[in-house]
Parts: sequence; structure tokens; C-alpha cells
Amino acid sequence: MKEQAPAPSAFELSRVYSQGWTTARKLLASGTTEIGAAEAAQRNPHATEEKRTRWTQGFMEALGTAPGAKRGQILWRAAHAKSQAG
Repeated sequence: MKEQAPAPSAFELSRVYSQGWTTARKLLASGTTEIGAAEAAQRNPHATEEKRTRWTQGFMEALGTAPGAKRGQILWRAAHAKSQAG
């Protein structure tokens, strides 16, 4: 039988969130304001769904706090959203 890994602690999940936040802030600092969903997913270094979800949450929320963003606005643009708007 395959042993299941223990669930991550709240502290560990907060660190994962922070990693996603930091990655997005570095992208913003470099001048990147639009990133596709596939590229964002490729930057996520985690294997488990719980950690991937938490990293993505931090990533998305950091993009929503970019200078000039309105409260709650997400500046991240998925590739499919661009094609629908065009």
C-alpha cells in the first residue's frame, strides 16, 4: 500500500501563499502586467492540489494589488479572455 503524505500545516500553506505572492510581485516589478493561465501554472512549483491552489491564490491576489488597481481588481489577464475581448 502507498502511504499518503500528511496534510500541510497552516504555517506551511502560508509559506506557499507567500511564494505565489512573491512570484507575482517580481513579475509586476519587471513590468509584466499580463500573463496567461498556462504560463502562471508553469511557474507554480508545487505538486499537490492543496499547495498549488494556495500558491495560485497568493499569485492572483498579489496581481490584484498592483499600482493603479482598484480594490478587488485583478490585473492578470488569462489568454482566453484576451481572445474573447478582441
